[in-house]
Amino acid sequence: MDDRFAVIDAFVDGERVDTADLKQALAGEGGRDYFVDAWLLRDAVQDELLREPVPQIPLRGRAERRWPLLALAASIVCLIGGGFVGYRLADRGRAADAAPQTVQTPAMTSFPAPAPTLSIPVEFTADGGASRGGD
Repeated sequence: MDDRFAVIDAFVDGERVDTADLKQALAGEGGRDYFVDAWLLRDAVQDELLREPVPQIPLRGRAERRWPLLALAASIVCLIGGGFVGYRLADRGRAADAAPQTVQTPAMTSFPAPAPTLSIPVEFTADGGASRGGD
């Protein structure tokens, strides 16, 4: 194949080409003949491909029945694993409730907080509600 006609091949294959290069290739010696031959060859190959039947790959009967069983097995594994993780995390939560830990928040360093101007004492009753505010 001649490199002069590569742009013609690209055009026949449906690729984008530079129009100036295509005009130059078609204007040259044998360019138009090559274009006609390439177009006819492409057309013949496409016609033959359309006539050939597409090969069908038969699925085995066992493979078709296997997918639902695999999905069911994966669901059971996830359910059991989730229950186990939840059980383990619940034990950690009970242990954390039994031994309270103090959490220290880091002091803000961007600017100092202003001093409070008013303090309101609040007393709580046994039923959980506030009885009265500051007098």
